[in-house]
Formats: sequence, structure tokens, C-alpha cells
Amino acid sequence: MLAAAGSAVAQDHRFGPLPVAEAWLGSGSGFLSLPVEAPADAESQRGHWQVTASLGISSFWLRSPSVSEVIEARRYRGPVTPQELDEIAPWPGFEGIYFADAEYHRLTVDTRRRFGRRLELGLRTSIVNADGGVLDPLIEGFHDFFGFRQSGRPQTLENGYGLYFRRDGPGGYGERLRFTRFKQAGLGLGETIVSLKSRLGPESGAWRQAVQVHLKLPTADDDGFQGTGSVDAAVQYLVSRPWRRWTLYANAGFTRLGSHDLLTLEPQSIFTVAVAGERPLDPKTSLVVQLRHQKSPFRQLNLSILGVTATLIDIGWTRSLESAPGKPRRSAYFSLTNNTFKYGSAVDVSLQAGIRFRTGPS
Repeated sequence: MLAAAGSAVAQDHRFGPLPVAEAWLGSGSGFLSLPVEAPADAESQRGHWQVTASLGISSFWLRSPSVSEVIEARRYRGPVTPQELDEIAPWPGFEGIYFADAEYHRLTVDTRRRFGRRLELGLRTSIVNADGGVLDPLIEGFHDFFGFRQSGRPQTLENGYGLYFRRDGPGGYGERLRFTRFKQAGLGLGETIVSLKSRLGPESGAWRQAVQVHLKLPTADDDGFQGTGSVDAAVQYLVSRPWRRWTLYANAGFTRLGSHDLLTLEPQSIFTVAVAGERPLDPKTSLVVQLRHQKSPFRQLNLSILGVTATLIDIGWTRSLESAPGKPRRSAYFSLTNNTFKYGSAVDVSLQAGIRFRTGPS
């Protein structure tokens, strides 16, 4: 009986795998990210709306090995300064010098509308705040509790802010990549993304498929590092199917990124893959687990582990909220993102919470 109830929830109240927090420092500043989402539902009818409002917090702590050595050798806690980083000699080989300590707060509104039984048009925009944030004590306490390495956090300013990239030595970059920003960017408009999703295949059956196209518009200020100032585009294939008490999802995406003048990035292509599973815990609540494997948009810079491919895990909780008959259906979710391998190449931790409204019959 519980399994049947859970299946009913998955059909009527579930909103597919949660939109996860941004994966990269670049994504947090405007590069297009492709989290898993559900293919178009066959049960939905034209004219139905879906609006999601979410708040995401992403903390980044990225540094090259030579920077880590200097920070961890300190016997005091204080800010990392550009002058201190300028004095660090390049790591032998192609390691380079880079440092990033920042927190991004992102308020996002994602609106979708169904046209016919196959097409869904979406518009997503956000307001971004980049500063020192509030998560450092939480992260340090978590590391202490489980005995994880702090990697220099206790020797730096708590909830500090700084972005520093420098390319020395071989590789042909020289001073071309010298980028320093220690003044907090503050509040600004994020990127705007338009999407079109089309369901593929028959309306019935266990397998559901869709193709989705994204276009990112350069509405954010790249000088404040809240966006890239470029036009990016992506296409992804979405698939889902039930398996026992789970609903499984997967996607494969191709993203074409525009140039980034501040970071001297040329236009490039990135492939991403992701898998996710959702399992009802009771008639109103579901657990969502997602695994993403993504290339770094910074691999052109030859800056050590900042350019390696990262694997991120997202764990989320969703719940259907009661609504009166004839009123929009509501769902809430909370998610946690963590970098599972190769620390120093992607976000340390991201938290995201949101609420979703859907029109149409219950």
C-alpha cells in the first residue's frame, strides 16, 4: 500500500530532481550549468505553469599547492592579501598561482509554461551577491567533528573574500592572466537563461525522454564577477524511468561557452553527464540523490587542479505541501552539494532551498 501511495506521489506531486546549486566558481559567476531535471511529463497539459523560487549559497575555497603551503605554515589567523600572494614563487612546472575564497548567494526565479503536450518554455533569472559569506564556521566545525583536513582555513580570515589568479613560468601566458579582485563584488543581476524542452517518443511507457536547449543571455556584470558577459548555449538529452521504488534520471549535455575577457578564456565546448535517483519516503516526501561529472571551464588556463574534471554529489529532500482544491500545487525542497573527489577544483559546499508552484489538476 505504501509503495502504491509513493508511486502516486511521484506522479502527481513530485517535481523531478531538484535544481541543484551551482557547481563551479565559474557557474556561480555565469557559466551555464546543466543539472539533471525530469523529462516533460505526459500527464501535464498545455497552459500549465510552474514557478520555482530558490535561494542558494555556495562556498568556494580554491588554491594552488604553492598557496596552500604558505597559508598552512602560518601561526596566526588573518586575511590573505594580494601582496602576500605576489611574493609566492610559481610552483615547479605548470601549477601556476591561484587563490579563491568567496561565497555566492543566489536568489533565482525559474518560470516554465507548457505549450501543447510536448513543449515547455522556460525563463530563469537571478540576483547574485558575492562576498565573504557566513558558512566558514559551519564548514570548519564539520571538518573538526569528522576529523577532516582544514586545508588552511583556520589560518585565514573567517568569512573572508578574495579572488586572485596569476600565471607565471612556461605556457605562454605570462602577465596575460594577472587578475586580482579582493574588493567584494556585492549585489548584482545574474545571468538570464531561456530554455525550450521537447518530449520525445510515445506518451505512454516506462521510459520518458526529452531534449532541452538552453540559451544564456549576458545580463550579468562580468566586471563584478557575477556573470561572464558572454552568450552561452547548451543542448542536453534527458531520460527517466521507474525502477522498483525509485525513479531514475540521467542526462548528457553539450555546452558551448563564450569567451571570458577577464580570465582570458577563449570560446570552448564542455560535455557533462549526470545521473539521479528519487525515492518516496512517505506519501508526501522524497529523497533525491544526484551525481554529476563535469569538465572545468578553467582547463585552458593550465592552473593545476583548478582545471581538472570534478565529480559532485547532491543530496536533497522534497516535500509536497497541502493546498486547497483548485489552488496551485506547492512543493518544497532542500539540497546539499559537495565535491566528492579532487578537492580544490570545484565548490566546497552548496546549500539550496526552494518552493515550487504548479497549476493544473491534482
